[in-house]
Amino acid sequence: EEPQQTRGGQSPLMMRGAQQDHSAEEEAVQLQGTEEVREQDHILDLPPSWVNRLHIDRDNFLRRYAKLDDEVKRSKDYRKSRAELFAENSRKDGMTQRLTFFSDVARQTVQEIQEVFANRKDKLRKRVRYYRRELQIDKDRAECLIQEYFDPGRKDALSELVEKPDGKEFSFYHKATLDGLVKRVEHFTRHEDKGKPHAYHKVIETFEGHEERLNYRSITFQPHDPNSEAPQARQQIEAPRKMTQKFDRNPEVAADKDLQKITFYTGTRPPKIHLIFHYGDGRITAATRTYMAEKNAVTGDGFTMQEYVVDPFACPLRTTEQRDEFLQLEADQKKAISEFKEAERKAHGIEEDREKEEKHPELIKSLFVQLQEKKQMEANKPVEDDADSALKYDYLAPYLPKHAKQKALQKQEAQSVKDGCLKALKERLIDRAHIIETRLEEEQAALTKRQLGYQRQDKDKDNGDDEYEKYVHEAQFKIQILKQRRDRHEEIAKHKFKEMIEKLQNDPRLAVLNTT
Repeated sequence: EEPQQTRGGQSPLMMRGAQQDHSAEEEAVQLQGTEEVREQDHILDLPPSWVNRLHIDRDNFLRRYAKLDDEVKRSKDYRKSRAELFAENSRKDGMTQRLTFFSDVARQTVQEIQEVFANRKDKLRKRVRYYRRELQIDKDRAECLIQEYFDPGRKDALSELVEKPDGKEFSFYHKATLDGLVKRVEHFTRHEDKGKPHAYHKVIETFEGHEERLNYRSITFQPHDPNSEAPQARQQIEAPRKMTQKFDRNPEVAADKDLQKITFYTGTRPPKIHLIFHYGDGRITAATRTYMAEKNAVTGDGFTMQEYVVDPFACPLRTTEQRDEFLQLEADQKKAISEFKEAERKAHGIEEDREKEEKHPELIKSLFVQLQEKKQMEANKPVEDDADSALKYDYLAPYLPKHAKQKALQKQEAQSVKDGCLKALKERLIDRAHIIETRLEEEQAALTKRQLGYQRQDKDKDNGDDEYEKYVHEAQFKIQILKQRRDRHEEIAKHKFKEMIEKLQNDPRLAVLNTT
């Protein structure tokens, strides 16, 4: 019979052969990177280099710049700028690069300076200075704006510091702060004398991940007479004109009862407190409540309340509930003033630390130097015998019977060794957890006792306020650290116990337990 013809005039046998040839051709194609390379293509193999491998000693590499003007650097001038590169750790301040931008071709009027640092103990990474003829921060500094950037690792979690003629901005790594502080912005009028306090206008702080869902708070101060000297910052905070706090939505609480914004109008007469609650689902208005500190002619209380209710079926607040809420709001107002004092103390501490760090900058050793020193220390250590080292670190030595070296363990003996090892590990982990928990309870009890004592003392005498605030800050920091240690210990204990079980199962001396 003649083979069956297809529509193209080819038989199935001819088509099958063509497909096999095509598949064989595809197998000969290989992929190299993003290009297809066929076996029949000629690939050029370069011969190995006939010169030795180039090597530059690191010490010589760090000193690769020439010495200019008593500095090891390389300088290059451009049309309206100048670039300077410095050898690492050759300057006391750790500067490695400086870019200077000028406003004229003659490079006489400086417009901007960018400085890059390395190996700074204070984690300073970059500083940018801006200059304007008609504007400067103060009479001692010609800059009109200074921006400083920091790497993670500072004790105060500072990430950026901006200084302007009319204020300062502090940015933080909020995950490294106890309260989740993201940014602090200060608006004030500087005094001509650097040692005199500023006349504050407003301070704004933003948060992320706050335990009370706080995301914003601000304090507005009374207008200051420019012809008189401003009081200390602490006194300005004690008599503000207005304070505001904003909160994130709590899905577990009804919208009409979930506070979104609270404003303390402490500078008005009579003082009042205005509450705004979150918007409910499908609502275009929000519930509000306003308390004014004036005598109520109906109830005889020391306040009056005005309320706007969104839900017409909601039950109005009873008089006792209004009284309790008003007292709580007054306590919150005092607490807000105390928190602003503490925040101002921290900001002032950051400023003092920055002044000290710039006067006496400290450098740390680079990672390469640290690794070299570590290798040298390990090389200088005396070498221990392998047998002595194994005996010294044998984790089963305290639980093995005396004849374990001469003969193998019986199943009952191996089980006893395993149980003793796990029991000892469990007791050590429990003892460690008990120590951490005891220290945590002691710190919490001491803080509670100090708070009660502070509440009972005479409020007119504020001599010990600074000491009390400092103690509360340190105690809260210790409690936070102890809680983190407790949680971390729980995770580590589970991991260590599981690791020990696997180690015992794989130990050849206890192999008898794995047999049936």
